[in-house]
Amino acid sequence: MEGMITDQSGPYLIKISKTVPISQQVYKSDFVKGAQVVIKDDQGNSESLTEKSSGNYFTQSFQGMVGRVYSITITTTEGQIYQSIPEKLLPVGDFSNLHYEFVQKEPSNVNRQVTSSNGFNIYIDSDVLPEQEGRAWWRLTGTFEIFTYPRLQVDPEAIGTEIVYLPDPPACSGYRVIRGVLTLNPNSTCTCCTCWVTHYNESPLISDPNFISNQKINNLNIAFIEANVRNFYNKYYLEVEQLSISQALYDFWKIIKVQKQNTSNLFQTPSPKTSGNIIAITPNSTSVIGYFAASASKKHAIVLNRSDVPYEIQPIDTLAMSCIKAYKFSSATKPPFW
Repeated sequence: MEGMITDQSGPYLIKISKTVPISQQVYKSDFVKGAQVVIKDDQGNSESLTEKSSGNYFTQSFQGMVGRVYSITITTTEGQIYQSIPEKLLPVGDFSNLHYEFVQKEPSNVNRQVTSSNGFNIYIDSDVLPEQEGRAWWRLTGTFEIFTYPRLQVDPEAIGTEIVYLPDPPACSGYRVIRGVLTLNPNSTCTCCTCWVTHYNESPLISDPNFISNQKINNLNIAFIEANVRNFYNKYYLEVEQLSISQALYDFWKIIKVQKQNTSNLFQTPSPKTSGNIIAITPNSTSVIGYFAASASKKHAIVLNRSDVPYEIQPIDTLAMSCIKAYKFSSATKPPFW
């Protein structure tokens, strides 16, 4: 379970799912459907969330306020009840000087630039309020435009003893096959050639008290954006969000961060037990891992243009499939900020 409420306007999203066997994780997630989800504050206000898609529950009008205390209650269709430990919505300082520095570690033509060790380090300066007690949490959302060639999609078929690749364009490509010939549909356009892909930081980004001086964090490196032909087919839009965080959630993310850092180490020491701030209320309930956060938020964005790469970026690689299927978290709808 994961979700949060902030001092910014909603709606807020709560995601609820069950763990699945490793052998099935590639294929699906086991979402918790039909649950009753209620957010309440310490002033007697509450709201029941609406499930708009499997396991995704949204608020309608609830608004977080600094200084108030929030909690969430989840009741499953089996009658199991879970609650979060109350979270006080603390204020958060702002950040400034969002800037980049290009780093080149390899020649510009390696791998046709599909992958690259070259890229942009992203830095910020941050103010940390006394109420934060040295704790801050950052979330990153990167967006870039990509282009694919679904009209070139083929389907292998066995003809005699040979494998023949026949044209098999999806309908969204604007093409069809007539008597074995790839043909453009009259008055059709491709609706799955251009997409916008969203990136999220995979590892928790939390403050280190050792790098805070006089309530400030200076020149903090929060991200690296790879300079490859996909990220910079056009430009890369990066939104940085700085959030306040309670001690309980800070400790939770710290454990998660250690676990992610240790996954590649065969001789790692056992990681501390991870649970989060959600607890089971009913006896014999399924154990739960997750969090419900209440945070103040500050957001700023930066745009990295193709021309900011100090050498020529090669053409994007040819992917013969729908752009919606080619990339995780992709959409054919242009973002409003693009």
